[in-house]
Amino acid sequence: MALEQDGNNILLNEHGKLVQIKIPATVDFSSNLREIIWTLLENDTKFSLKWRYRIQLVTDELINNAIEHWSKEGDEILISLKIYDNSNIEITISDTWNWKRKIKSDELLRLVKESRESMVRDPNSNKSIRWRWLAMIVLSWSDSFEYIDNDIWWLTAIITKKFTHECSDEHILWKIDKTNYPTEIKIDATRF
Repeated sequence: MALEQDGNNILLNEHGKLVQIKIPATVDFSSNLREIIWTLLENDTKFSLKWRYRIQLVTDELINNAIEHWSKEGDEILISLKIYDNSNIEITISDTWNWKRKIKSDELLRLVKESRESMVRDPNSNKSIRWRWLAMIVLSWSDSFEYIDNDIWWLTAIITKKFTHECSDEHILWKIDKTNYPTEIKIDATRF
């Protein structure tokens, strides 16, 4: 089940870069992942500083959800970032969904959307911390968001953000130095 805010085809048949990262299901590598994602956004997109922070925060939220809610220690999380030459981006986070409470993707997205609708009507309606970040930040800062069930990795979250003039700023180039990260983080980048 998908949530698309503009109803347009978000990403067309474009060329770009695919970066795949595998990590153990632990928050031990969170700061490394934030740095990798930030560097990729800064290197390979034209998103403004504000939008790079937003995309980094959205990705961090989805990764942390995969670790905290849908995986057991020792599982792997797969993060894929497709960065297109025109700066459109698609981020996919897949996990093994080995958690004790499994929910189908359509039910999970329904709960997120209900929480968002409730909080939009009344910001004080959610008295717990559950669903706040996912419902408000991820849905607000992406052009489309979906959960899908699949057989290889149990649960996959996919967001897309289309680059528009409102997202632009100066482009600063940095390079990723793969030697500075723990060996458990595996990075593979290819052009397509």
